[in-house]
Amino acid sequence: MRGEQGPMSVQFPRPGPVLKGVLIAMAAFGIGGALLHWTDFGAYLLQALVFIPERFLHRPYEVWRLVTSGFLTGSFSQLLFTGIGLYFLSPDLERRWGSKRFAGFLAASVALGNLLVLAVDRIPLTSPIFHPAFVAGPTAAITAIAVAWAQGNPELEVRLFFFLPVKGKYLFWASVAWCVIPLIYGEQTSDGVAAPFGGVLVGMALGGAPTILRRTYLELKLAILKRRAGDGGRAVTRASARKARAGGPALRVLPGGLEEELKKREPPNDKRYLN
Repeated sequence: MRGEQGPMSVQFPRPGPVLKGVLIAMAAFGIGGALLHWTDFGAYLLQALVFIPERFLHRPYEVWRLVTSGFLTGSFSQLLFTGIGLYFLSPDLERRWGSKRFAGFLAASVALGNLLVLAVDRIPLTSPIFHPAFVAGPTAAITAIAVAWAQGNPELEVRLFFFLPVKGKYLFWASVAWCVIPLIYGEQTSDGVAAPFGGVLVGMALGGAPTILRRTYLELKLAILKRRAGDGGRAVTRASARKARAGGPALRVLPGGLEEELKKREPPNDKRYLN
């Protein structure tokens, strides 16, 4: 047994290039937006990047808003906790998926979250939480990452808020519950109450290995191949063969071969050699 123990070391994850860019952009927009909030330039920048449901209906070509709104944060606490969540959960996903897939995953989660906000806004609901004037925030992205990480690591533990150990399979349900809480309390959020559910859908659809979309495609392809290998496949094969014969040249029997040669031979006088 060792008499002394060395200093305990904590190994922090190494973010990939996409995660580094996202964290830098969020910090720049979060801190810079707070400093420029009261200026004309800050107001113009905010109007150019946020997602405005009513405006998007009349100007659908402003598609960048579906993604750029995810880089904005409503407060310093949101910026801090979102950055921590991205830093500790995202490196594993970017390392396994690659930077290109990871970037598309983040963009899809924010975009689908905003589209859900737009769809819910069209429903005639009385509560104002379903009809935000504009939305901005990365909640959909961090929710999608938590769901995807939980699917890929169901038995691994992550410490929520640095002290609460939670396995991946329970982190999934905690993420879903986090989406429902604003609905229960009727709280308006900067992202819109529907946006986190877009993150859940993207995390479930694109976060597995293989993903639900690819698994569904493979199962459908397998079912088609099994059907072709059954009676339906044989019927198609027979029909194709008949069609090929009908369009081909007429068949005829050519004389010759061993049987024809044997018929021409005379039987020997000595029958002993026949056996």
